[in-house]
Amino acid sequence: MSRKGGTRIAATKRPIVVLAGEASNDRRCLRILLEAYCPDMRGRLVEINGTLRLCDATGIELERRVERLRRLVNARAARDSAEVACVFIHEDLDRTDGADYHPIRERVEKALGKAFDSAHHVLAVWETEAWLLLFPDALAALVAGWKLPQKYWGKDTGRLTDPKRILVEEISKSGRKYRESDAPDVLEKAISLGKLGSPLGSNRSWKQLRDDVGRCCAEHISG
Repeated sequence: MSRKGGTRIAATKRPIVVLAGEASNDRRCLRILLEAYCPDMRGRLVEINGTLRLCDATGIELERRVERLRRLVNARAARDSAEVACVFIHEDLDRTDGADYHPIRERVEKALGKAFDSAHHVLAVWETEAWLLLFPDALAALVAGWKLPQKYWGKDTGRLTDPKRILVEEISKSGRKYRESDAPDVLEKAISLGKLGSPLGSNRSWKQLRDDVGRCCAEHISG
């Protein structure tokens, strides 16, 4: 259990990594990526839902939402009789990357730092689907007829407006329509193709997640 804001428990299992997020597909994507970047997390990942959005809150309201999150995490840790190694909270920014990205994450992570020993705000820009656009080969391999137009190759996908629309209307022209439930399968395909480490383009939130997973893995999981 985090030493901050909660009673320590007598842990009987390896420390767990808690995943929180607004949607089950996003949490599944996060699980896939955490296990890919830090294999030692396998068997340690647990999920909670029912969390409140943090990126839109400030001041007392942000503190209130983080406190609710802390209680949910502590309850899950107590249920598993385990300490908490790290917490990852996924949210979609729901707009393109811009000057406000860093201040939002800084504000939220400062609040999280008062409640947890190690917590990371996974603020996807525009949304998780922007990460999928980094892997045109995975998209094409997953569904026959899916093809990412070359005008999107090598781009900063965090600055593309409505990436979900791009997937539904442009990639899916010659195949079945993209569904939100496809997102985890695209990432799994990128891993199986050996493409996860060489995205075709950039996305600040993608890089931030990889850095955060590396830090959690090195400081709280491995060794």
